[in-house]
Amino acid sequence: MSKSLFFIILFATLIIQGCSNSRPALPGLPSVESKVKLKTAWRAGVDSGFGESSERFNLVAEDGSLFFVTKKGTIYELGQKNGKKKGSFSTSYKPSAGVTRHGDVLYFGTYDAQFVAVSLASQSVLWEKVLSSEVLSEASYAAGKLAIQTSDGWLSVLDAETGDTLWRTKEDLPSLTVRGTSAPIIADGKVVAGFADGKLKAFSLQGGDLLWSYDVGKPEGRYEIERLSDIDGRLVVKNGVVYAVAYNGTLAALSIESGRPLWQRSIPSSVGVAVRGELLVAVDMKSKVIALNAKNGTEVWENANLVDRDLITPEFFQDYVAVMDRGGYVHLLDLITGEVVVHKVADNDVPSGSRMVANDKRLFILTPNSNVTALSY
Repeated sequence: MSKSLFFIILFATLIIQGCSNSRPALPGLPSVESKVKLKTAWRAGVDSGFGESSERFNLVAEDGSLFFVTKKGTIYELGQKNGKKKGSFSTSYKPSAGVTRHGDVLYFGTYDAQFVAVSLASQSVLWEKVLSSEVLSEASYAAGKLAIQTSDGWLSVLDAETGDTLWRTKEDLPSLTVRGTSAPIIADGKVVAGFADGKLKAFSLQGGDLLWSYDVGKPEGRYEIERLSDIDGRLVVKNGVVYAVAYNGTLAALSIESGRPLWQRSIPSSVGVAVRGELLVAVDMKSKVIALNAKNGTEVWENANLVDRDLITPEFFQDYVAVMDRGGYVHLLDLITGEVVVHKVADNDVPSGSRMVANDKRLFILTPNSNVTALSY
């Protein structure tokens, strides 16, 4: 490899990993005549924010509470209505991704390749499992089992009660990848996972048999940087269809039963999509927001007013779809037209510390300055 090519790849890798020093200033906000009064319903302080990447951490909104872990290893339960702390539990772990919840138990992975089960009620660690590498996405739970991906290409299914390995499989990694993994999904008796080589695969939940495989991202180009095809955005399964997007520019909808592609579009993205009913909303690499018909992939609308603002995964919020940018602004877009109807700084001009999550009244965000913010209108 020539020296010039080496430095090109090194520079591009730093950009892909989100080196904050290399990011340009955000462009100015487009002018908007606000049609919605988006306000802060409450804000609650916690002991810290997220780790190295906001998309890896999540808030679980269930049973009137928010459950999450911070980068200091503290588990929290906050009330969705008012943000009051219902419980917390400090651990000595260094979480590398968000949590998965089942009943009283929360599960999370660490930079030290540990996968941990904790009880918030008893404030105790129930078990710890050492995996092959760091965990860069939350796990998926169903039927007493957990599916976890690690950064070295292993997909493992564990017994949720004991942490014992039930089965595992490995996908070979390309020589250059985007740092991260998508979160696997358990649905219809299958474990569906996206890998760094652009393959989307479905395995039998019970025994780990490969049921189907599809190349969502196909490596193309002369140089490794051009061949990046990682599936890092969150997968979505709705009505028997799995939606996945690859880094090199393919958004695909496949039958979860057979792996047969229903449609695909050329939309490059490093974040996931949101699906509600027949509407799918994606954000491309330039931060264009694109709405498609989820059944056939035809375009419904496109909004390019937020280009270069580094938008994260969209989230449906009541009558709108919400996106958040690196400057800390939340933008609500009309579901019919795609028009931005309001901008709102979530918390002191800082970006999101987690994927946004919404219930029927609130939009919740964990920010890196150690706050959980709930927005409403």
